[in-house]
Amino acid sequence: MFSNATGERAGRPGWVGLYAALSVLVCQPVQAAGPLLEIQSAGVERAVSGGTVSFARVDPGAPELVLSVESANVSIKRSSQTDAISVSSNCPGHWNVTGNLIRQAGLSTTQKGVSLKADASGAHMLVNGRIYQLPRDADGAVRSLQVKDGVVTVNGRKLEPLPGSDVPGNCTGPDQLEITVPERYGGGLIISCRGASRVAVDRWTGGNVVASLSGTADFAADTLKGLEKAVIDVNGDGRARIKSLASKAFVANINGAGKVEVDSGQSDLSNATVSGAGTMTLRGKFRNLKKSVSGTGTIDVAEQ
Repeated sequence: MFSNATGERAGRPGWVGLYAALSVLVCQPVQAAGPLLEIQSAGVERAVSGGTVSFARVDPGAPELVLSVESANVSIKRSSQTDAISVSSNCPGHWNVTGNLIRQAGLSTTQKGVSLKADASGAHMLVNGRIYQLPRDADGAVRSLQVKDGVVTVNGRKLEPLPGSDVPGNCTGPDQLEITVPERYGGGLIISCRGASRVAVDRWTGGNVVASLSGTADFAADTLKGLEKAVIDVNGDGRARIKSLASKAFVANINGAGKVEVDSGQSDLSNATVSGAGTMTLRGKFRNLKKSVSGTGTIDVAEQ
């Protein structure tokens, strides 16, 4: 049973099924064998004069780096000068770092209302800007979900907001996040990017790269090489641009009016779909390519 923020009951027998479906669709973060560094950043003060400050590190033994962004400008860079994955921001208190998951928990402009979302971290509920991660029973079911007077209860258990989301935003303008990755790191990268966020990657080597964009989110990468799989999902008006790509498998999907552009790519197995008015432009050698277009969108492929 779900109740809205004013306490009025509104029958929602489909909530359990909805959550189950969301749980299947999202990419769950994989934990590496052995402990990963965990830092809760809610108490860190904002950077001075609009600069960035380093506030967390992720163990380079993590099998992949998972990033969940609500509204921010993100820069991901490789460096031969570091042995750890370091995280910096102009407003560290807006970010929560747990294991290999980097999540934007607070926003410069607090979001109002109640909504249910799912991303790389799983399903969660937003209540007036506060984020509540939704747990499940041992059998994987959500048996009851209630929001009343700003209190979220799941399966009879009161949830606490994610650290960092329980305080109002204290930065002006978009949040800035900088992630520096060691040159030798060979793990994957999973990105869930919403709103008007921007994520830029200079180069990434090894593992899987998965970018899920919604709204007007933008993903740009200079070089993605040596990948097992590259997956680009655009829902809405977002845009993904890749200058150079080398992957065993490549999957690109557009649902809406978004864009996917690859200037120079190589893949042994490829799949491209467009539903809506989106446009996809692929340049390179995309072997065994399967294409599907539904709507007024286009897929333009040219071998180099």
